[in-house]
Amino acid sequence: MVDTGASAQSRELTATARRLWRGSFRGMLSSHSTVHPGYPFGSMLPFCLDQDGLPLMLLSHLAQHSKNLLENPACGLLLWEDTDADPQQSTRLSVIGDCHPLEMPLQSETERYFRYFPQTRPYFEQLNFRFFRLRPRQLHINAGFAAARWLGADRVIQAREIDADTETDWRTRLETQKDDLQRLVSPTDATGMTIAGIDAAGMDLRLGERLMRLQFPTTIGHFDDLSTHLRRS
Repeated sequence: MVDTGASAQSRELTATARRLWRGSFRGMLSSHSTVHPGYPFGSMLPFCLDQDGLPLMLLSHLAQHSKNLLENPACGLLLWEDTDADPQQSTRLSVIGDCHPLEMPLQSETERYFRYFPQTRPYFEQLNFRFFRLRPRQLHINAGFAAARWLGADRVIQAREIDADTETDWRTRLETQKDDLQRLVSPTDATGMTIAGIDAAGMDLRLGERLMRLQFPTTIGHFDDLSTHLRRS
């Protein structure tokens, strides 16, 4: 079957949406205001992805967005590509879905979140912050003029191919290859660099207060493949 331009563009936009989804660590969450019914309320929030590839957020019970979500979990999440170029030509991903609190979050999930945002651990342990999980219904990708499309959540959201125990093992083993990792970032960033997370498509590094995504050129299925890729980079 001959590949049409439309189907090729659809696949390209889907791949772009997946990269932006996995490479984002913050977004604009819009919830339904309880103070001003009928109006949206926007909040900038950090998040990381859980084992199912869904955003985990740690929210204060006093925050307006928490109160809004408890009243109405329907919400929107806007992600965007960091660029100095025209923002209307950059890639944006608008997500509609439902965000609910987690009554009993898994320890592996909370520990993963704290690797990305270590400064938030006291909020959870001492200040009664709660974890929420967002489940997307549909996503809209806009990658510039005439490059926009609605995508089903099942086309973009993918479970992490590496389970929590394997990720921990790989992170530990990579400690012996810190020199290979440090070559991929600036000398300033390399100081104090830690590995926040690993999946088959890339690796997330914490550089001081900043998070950075390293996208793999091909899917990584085994630690030896990852080790070889780092040595050749």
